[in-house]
Amino acid sequence: MVYSKDNPFQARLKYRARITGNGSEKDVRHMVFDIGGSGIAYKCGDSVAILPKNNTATVAEILNILKTQPDVQVKLPNPEKKTSIFSALCEHLCVMNLSHGFLEWFTELVTDSDEISYINDKMLCDGQECKMAAKAYSLLEILKKFKNLRPVDANALVANLNKLTPRLYSIASSPMMHRDEIHIVVNVVSYINFAGNERHGVASTYLAQDMNVGIDSANIFVINSTFALPTNSEAKIVMIGPGTGIAPFRGFLQERQCLRASGKKIGDSWLFFGDRNRATDFLFRDELLNFKNSGVLTNLDLAFSRDQGKKIYVQDRIWENREELWSWILDDAYIYVCGNASNMAADVDKTLKNIAIEVGNFDETKADEFFKSLKKNKHYQRDVY
Repeated sequence: MVYSKDNPFQARLKYRARITGNGSEKDVRHMVFDIGGSGIAYKCGDSVAILPKNNTATVAEILNILKTQPDVQVKLPNPEKKTSIFSALCEHLCVMNLSHGFLEWFTELVTDSDEISYINDKMLCDGQECKMAAKAYSLLEILKKFKNLRPVDANALVANLNKLTPRLYSIASSPMMHRDEIHIVVNVVSYINFAGNERHGVASTYLAQDMNVGIDSANIFVINSTFALPTNSEAKIVMIGPGTGIAPFRGFLQERQCLRASGKKIGDSWLFFGDRNRATDFLFRDELLNFKNSGVLTNLDLAFSRDQGKKIYVQDRIWENREELWSWILDDAYIYVCGNASNMAADVDKTLKNIAIEVGNFDETKADEFFKSLKKNKHYQRDVY
């Protein structure tokens, strides 16, 4: 069976636990889905796509404001099918981030001239502030803010909302250790947006709060990735993954532990992990320390940015260990980076090139060419978002 966005597998939520401690500014969950009997095959480094659902109470409130019965039938495009408006809003359509096209259509429904002017002047105009204002309202919030509306046709509403898209999570387990399970690490998103409205991540709220462990199932499918362990189990690997970027490397280390237990030799491995505070944000602390104590993990360098006056990040630990790390690189080590693309991954990339310049005596051009060649031959891989 081949599973996809249009033909997902219903995986039961088997386990969920918060892995950040009391007092942490983050709420990070370790979650396990049961894929037994599905025929799903994955490898370390792959991702799992999860089709989230909107909160049912929120959808019920939207329909109540619109005076629309939940069983009213509507037509969904791509693939075309009929379903109830309740199901459409819960499972298929995005009710949080509204598009420019939706706002233009919505303006035609508004009957109050001042409200029409507000949308046109504050939400549909050019400029960064307007773009932020346009994203500040969910469907429920915009219905509460602009109350003077013509009757809303259910099919027209469906046609003007964006589709609810799958969310990708790096798989945090090895199939050698967990053949019938897929593990993920979820950061529960919550923040106050531009307009002062409280925001909760659609997917993370669904996974962390709306699903019942042991009862509910999520629609999932696996996305194969080139972000993978070397075929040679004796090759050295360097893993750089702060925060939830630890996810694929937990799978890498589980895999190497299983390989060693089966009698194969495994190469040295080095993990750079970091977060805000050691006491509350050391994700999978006991497992990582066990990997280190057993020798599956050769080097473990930690960077907890808020534990001292000067913030320390993984790129700082990389720089501190530049001599040894450069010797690993010259010894054909594979480098992996997982996490935030715009900040962490960019800083790590810059630090590695600076090591090539200082320790390897490369000029800037040669350093750029060197890391381009590493990427080309899969010795430098990034899973960034």
